[in-house]
Amino acid sequence: MPALLIIVAALVAMGPAADGDFVYDDEYYVLGNEAVTGDLDPWTSSLGVESQGLYRPLTVATWRWQWPDDVTGSPPDAGPFRRFNLLLHVAVALAVWLLGRRLALGASASLLAGVLFAVHPVHAEAVSWVTGRAELLAALFVLGAWIAHLSDRRGSALFAALFIALAGLSKENALAAPALFVLADLGRRRVPRPWSRWALLAVAVGAVAAARAAVLPQWLPGDSPFGHLPLVDRLGVAAGITGTALRLMLWPHPLRIHYHRDEFATLDPLALGCVVAALIVVGLTWRRQRTAALLLALVPVALLPVLNLVPIGETFAERFLYLPSALLCLCAGAGLAALGRRETARGRGLGLSVIVVTAVIVLSIPTARSAASTFENDLVLWSHAAAVTPDNPHARYNHGYYLIGAGRIADEGPGRPGGAGELAASLRLEPHHVYAPFAHHMLGNIALGAVGGGRPDARRAAHHYREALWTRPGLHDAAINFAGIALDHPEVVDPGEAERTLTTVLFQDDLTDTQRTAAEGLLARLID
Repeated sequence: MPALLIIVAALVAMGPAADGDFVYDDEYYVLGNEAVTGDLDPWTSSLGVESQGLYRPLTVATWRWQWPDDVTGSPPDAGPFRRFNLLLHVAVALAVWLLGRRLALGASASLLAGVLFAVHPVHAEAVSWVTGRAELLAALFVLGAWIAHLSDRRGSALFAALFIALAGLSKENALAAPALFVLADLGRRRVPRPWSRWALLAVAVGAVAAARAAVLPQWLPGDSPFGHLPLVDRLGVAAGITGTALRLMLWPHPLRIHYHRDEFATLDPLALGCVVAALIVVGLTWRRQRTAALLLALVPVALLPVLNLVPIGETFAERFLYLPSALLCLCAGAGLAALGRRETARGRGLGLSVIVVTAVIVLSIPTARSAASTFENDLVLWSHAAAVTPDNPHARYNHGYYLIGAGRIADEGPGRPGGAGELAASLRLEPHHVYAPFAHHMLGNIALGAVGGGRPDARRAAHHYREALWTRPGLHDAAINFAGIALDHPEVVDPGEAERTLTTVLFQDDLTDTQRTAAEGLLARLID
């Protein structure tokens, strides 16, 4: 019955995740990955470019296993991939329940933890996004390893080491998980000390690290949002990320796909307050509820690989909270069960504990369903992100990009912005954001009438093309369009400037045949 309740809760809360398209970086990591669609071997290939430092062969192997053999032209249906993610989420929720039992939290506390994890809205990104499968697999194997590590059955230590290896092959962050096991053993005063088990876990981590180094010698990504900061400054970033993570796990609103690095450049008082509150709770409950307090104290340890203390390629993402939230749900389950026992001991029957549990579940399920629904497709996803964080240039750019793809160029009234306005808004917010050249390129196409069919404005188009090429000279279509303006509007673009631009383009090796033909034709007409 407990397992059935958890399964139903997970399926109901995250049901919308089962249907929808490939979204966000699925285009890059799944659809455009030769290790999934082509001849590359997942076990000997990095995920993405090598400078990202990603090696997740087990995750990639599951995508390849699901990839249809008869795909021609258009991408396959994302439904089977997303439904497999949903099943993995169900399995992880069951693992949370089983870990609670293994930690001796009690039947009620373990069941509550499993249900809370199953319906937690913050999991929408990891479950609904096909690329989020790395989080699901890593969490499943880490929790399985922890369950085996706590078992006294013969062979359990080997299973723990095997599961840690599988977790590390799913996502690099999982290689830090043995620290959770060791600290939990010490905090719970486990005797005798399981030295041999710790050693086996270290061997498993070393084996995965060696396999990774053989394929991808670069351990850390080449570019990091905070890699240029000294360690002392990154401590403030880590505190901000920890506080934000605790806040979202306790109050998951608003949820969104992208967090700007500037949000963690200074320490948010609310985030700091969450960290201080967690420390106070740990101190107050350490004697009476040692295991629950320990689990709460271990949340920052579970977050450690993504706190930017060492350079990583992402500032913060809600998918990073998938495994840490399991610890918080176990802690919450233990606390609620303890409240119920206290109410029963006083002879008044269950009251506040039931109200709190009911309220949390009733609020969480529709919130989780709504969060999962935002991943239906890219336009819905970025429309939500832009509405929630209108001051985020990344969100506004992507919203504009997909609006243009949907044919919505101009504003259509209140609440229905057009793609051109969203691109321009992203540039106003941050003129030199990472996608600024592409925003200028698209705005140039719109001004030229190449997109949307509006009245051409050669001067505005030339301005946007210049801005695009100034920061990203490799935008060959922008260079060709810019040079083309000189034929009809030499007062806007000097023909000599256009010739120099085209000459530079023709020396590039990555030109397509169409681009080369267009550039050569324009250059000949300019010379004539």
